[in-house]
Amino acid sequence: MTEIDGFAMRPRWRPGINIFDWYDEGYRIVGELRARFPDVHVKPEFAQYVFSVNERRESLGLAPVSLPNEPKAGHISITELLHPK
Repeated sequence: MTEIDGFAMRPRWRPGINIFDWYDEGYRIVGELRARFPDVHVKPEFAQYVFSVNERRESLGLAPVSLPNEPKAGHISITELLHPK
């Protein structure tokens, strides 16, 4: 049985869909919108549909998250994240 860690698992897509092409197309569209509307803040928020929580956190320089009561080296507990001291 494999360990299930919802913070490290990527979202699941139907077979045959290239999620990275979809992601790249999203950034192409964001680039066009930013060029066309320079005074509008266009914020891409579609990484959550491609990458895991921990991949997104680590790309921002943040510590990855682990499940409560399952400490992992270099991770912070989701409990600490949600209820900081």
